[in-house]
Amino acid sequence: MTRTFGIALGFLLVVAGGCRGQLDEGPAGPRGSERCSNGCAELISPASRVPRLSHTQWENATRDLLRLDARSGLSSSFIPDPTSGLFDNSGSSLSVDRNLWIGYQRAAEQLADQISADAAALDRLAPAAATPAARLSTFIRDFGLRAYRRPLTGAEQTRLAALAARAAEFHPTLDPFTGGARVVIEATLQSPHFLYRPEMGPAADGTVTLSSYEIASRLAFALWNSIPDDALLAAAAADSLRTTAGVRAQAERMLEDPRAHDMVGDFHFQWLDARKYADITRSTTLFPEYDPALPESMKQEALRFVDAVVFDDDGGLGELLTASFTVADARIARVYGVAEPADWQRVELGPQRAGLFTQIGFLAAQSTSTTSDPIHRGVQLNRRVLCADLPAPPMEVAPLPGPSSTIPQTLRQRVDAHTGRGTCGARCHGGLINPIGFAFENYDALGRWQDTDNGLPVDAAARYEFESGVFRGYANAVELATIIAAESATHRCYTGHWLEYLYGRQRQPVDDAIVARVAAQSLGGSVSVRDVIVELVTSGPFLSRTAIELPDESTMEVAP
Repeated sequence: MTRTFGIALGFLLVVAGGCRGQLDEGPAGPRGSERCSNGCAELISPASRVPRLSHTQWENATRDLLRLDARSGLSSSFIPDPTSGLFDNSGSSLSVDRNLWIGYQRAAEQLADQISADAAALDRLAPAAATPAARLSTFIRDFGLRAYRRPLTGAEQTRLAALAARAAEFHPTLDPFTGGARVVIEATLQSPHFLYRPEMGPAADGTVTLSSYEIASRLAFALWNSIPDDALLAAAAADSLRTTAGVRAQAERMLEDPRAHDMVGDFHFQWLDARKYADITRSTTLFPEYDPALPESMKQEALRFVDAVVFDDDGGLGELLTASFTVADARIARVYGVAEPADWQRVELGPQRAGLFTQIGFLAAQSTSTTSDPIHRGVQLNRRVLCADLPAPPMEVAPLPGPSSTIPQTLRQRVDAHTGRGTCGARCHGGLINPIGFAFENYDALGRWQDTDNGLPVDAAARYEFESGVFRGYANAVELATIIAAESATHRCYTGHWLEYLYGRQRQPVDDAIVARVAAQSLGGSVSVRDVIVELVTSGPFLSRTAIELPDESTMEVAP
């Protein structure tokens, strides 16, 4: 059964995926190209009408749909998701090819087999009923609602019921209900209605107002990277998500759920490029504090710190950039040179540290195996925190010369001589990259504090021309963090990244108005990170979409 049925569904899924190129961009014209000032209306940006679930979303969705205790991990066998920009959930870059389809098919088979072999797991999905037939009918209706994030049509229920009636052909050893439930699970997990998030409503004046169920799906995948829960589906059924107040109430409720903690952690993990932490290795001769488990502790430090600021303290971007504490275990504390806790706990670090970008994970990831790397540290802060427009480096870049054997130099002196004023790198390096990177020269290749470099005093002072055209000087990274936290460009950059992540698409010029509005609130200190999230998911551009050409609806049908 599985192979025959899978091939039919696979064909339809690839066809649906083949429409992706026609669906990614909206119509040309002012909506897609006009640059807004702060006074502009909050316009709606073009976006994919049928975004595919990212692998993270697929894992969470299958866990919650099947009411499992943990994610299955089966997506590890899928071909990796491409990334577009900073984040891995951009609808314009996610499609399905034959290899990924095979991965979906195999995963559906394994999950369906796992559930059908576990009576307790099946009971969680399908409570007992008067007859097996009634139980199966209720299961199809309720499971389909949760999987497709909307009620099944009559035709869809009929097709799935007909498929369930044939279960004995494929699983003759199973009783009719268990066999029927198994094939329904397997079919549903391969359906485009599960693997994609279609938004197919009619347009009026170029705008599509999303249905309550479509808004529920957007909210769930934005705030949980998963499917709506029963409460959110009930709100959609009551049509209470057609008002800003109704959406706000659900968003605030959802941010109290543990899945929101995972979502906030995932955003910051990708924003920090923290996947690089896993590759950090150091010589234990040069860095006796290093051990193979330290990279995982670095990752956990960043995630636990973010969680403490955002959820425990209800803090904002300023706290993320300037807080003098971290959340550390013994390994992390050892590198900082503070008392080692027995388990993870808040640790005050004092005046030498400020926020995320003086944590050892970020510093070590932006270093070589033996020395700090002011160039890469400067690039990361410029691009990810200030959204500075750095051009691509030239094709052939001469490597940084090694230390002189006769004249002692700090790393800063060598970098400045190679890329600073009077060199070919003066504009980008001398003006943008180096001034930011040099502020972190008090931190070595493992992120430890250092007062000297190559026997000479460290100089971490610099000055940077911010967006206002004003040069601001600072003595070190802590002073720089305070300055950056007070810059409007920083809050626009951070808010723009959140828009990309929550909306599942890259930021576009027409987004400037909403980004400016929310960033101004963040800069003023009147809103927390959670408030920024709520403002973005209750805005008009989140709750509606531009009209684009619909695909042939037959490509979205489930075939038995």
